Amino acid sequence: MISLPGSGSELFNARALLLGADRLRLFHWQRGRLSDSGVVEANAEARADFKAYLAARPAGPVYLLVDLAEEEFRSETVPRARGADRKALIRRKQARLFGPGARVYAERQGHEQRREPGGRRAERLLFMALSGRGPVEPWVELLCAQKVPLQGILSVPALLQSLLRHLPDIAPHALLLSLQSVSGWRQSFFVNGQLKASRLGPPAGPGGPPAATLLAEIEQFRRYLASLRLMPEGQPLDVYVLADPALQRALEQTPGRPPDLRLHDLDLGRFERQRALRPQPGPPCCDRLLLQQLFRTRPANRYASAAERRYARLATARRAIRAGTVLLLLGGLIHSGLNVINGLGYRQAAAEFAAQAGRYRAAEEQAQALLPETAPPGAIRAAVASAARLRQDRATPREALALLGGVLAHFPDIRPLTIAWAHGPAMDAPAAADAASADGPRYRQSLRLEARIEPFAGDYRAAILRVRELARALRALALVRAVEIEALPLDLSPEAVLQGSGGGPAGAAPFALKALIGAD
Repeated sequence: MISLPGSGSELFNARALLLGADRLRLFHWQRGRLSDSGVVEANAEARADFKAYLAARPAGPVYLLVDLAEEEFRSETVPRARGADRKALIRRKQARLFGPGARVYAERQGHEQRREPGGRRAERLLFMALSGRGPVEPWVELLCAQKVPLQGILSVPALLQSLLRHLPDIAPHALLLSLQSVSGWRQSFFVNGQLKASRLGPPAGPGGPPAATLLAEIEQFRRYLASLRLMPEGQPLDVYVLADPALQRALEQTPGRPPDLRLHDLDLGRFERQRALRPQPGPPCCDRLLLQQLFRTRPANRYASAAERRYARLATARRAIRAGTVLLLLGGLIHSGLNVINGLGYRQAAAEFAAQAGRYRAAEEQAQALLPETAPPGAIRAAVASAARLRQDRATPREALALLGGVLAHFPDIRPLTIAWAHGPAMDAPAAADAASADGPRYRQSLRLEARIEPFAGDYRAAILRVRELARALRALALVRAVEIEALPLDLSPEAVLQGSGGGPAGAAPFALKALIGAD
């Protein structure tokens, strides 16, 4: 009969099937606690009940732990290879050793590299196989038909190897004797903690086999190990009995026990108490100890194919998607919380900025109240236009005076009296005979020079020629556009009245001229 413990999360709820030759025991693992759910016999009625159980609870990972006499162990040396070459080499070796249809697993023995007689590097592998269909296939087909996530098919000897690491003071060559309720007594031989061979002995019964029968089985297995050269010749065999201490005492007291057979007691009850396992009535079986080790370590699959584990992979993907969804949700909540916190901070900062802007506005209004009355808008526009005009039309007499000074340097007898400089955009060239035409360019600067000739001896003809020579010198400059003589030392116009005498004393010879400089 199968009991159904309360369902739980897939992360904390798992199941294991301990399979023997003619029956199966179901175990549940819930939140770190192991429970025995009953035994299923290998008959049609029990299979129907088990199928109904699987239909009621298909979810949750399932491990299939087998303890069968059909499991074989072969230790072989293969050439050292990597990647696809190594896989192909192992497949060929498996097919040669066990034939087609066997479930085979290869485990590397040790980490050291060896060399074959030919000098090639090699490695030592232990090939474990479940030959033929045996009792495994019907149960696996039933699990796959109900879409149960099968995590893997494991074997008791491989799990005993994992459990051996937790046993104290184990000899380098050790034989571990254990009892499983669905199969019987199993002998597993280890060298330096690595499994080398295992053999299933007498089945478990109500009273169990006599000690003499167990000793005979141990001695027979010892001869088998010697034939494989796994047990050094002449070395005593250390046997560790993982059972009730009474069995170890019965083995020691059995007549005819070989003297080189050293028995070591491993109190199964003490190990179960250390691991918080409740004692069970009946023979001292290792079922609960092995199943707890399985659920705690979750070893990798050994015998199940990829097709048989497809629902386990789908369940793993589903859990990963759910975990990712939860993480995304938590991330979104954290991000939203941070945004809310930042929003509150921004709101407080905005209030502070608004208060600061109010203070600045009040200070601005206070400063404006202290300012004098401003001019009318029209006057301000006129002032701005005048300032722009001044920036555009700014000019100085420096250039014009430099031109005039350069010319007067060649006329040392001309002494300037006054120089007038004017600037404006509407200045036109004069209509004098020696000026530019009316259609000529418009000028912006003008210089008016009033000067006299010193010394002057009274020769007006020479003075007039000197003034005209100065005018020509000015006209020769590139920037001078027109020169107009406004007054000569002697007025020669028809309206003028000549006075004085030609031979009189010397006087002043004043004159004036105007020059227009620079084009628009």
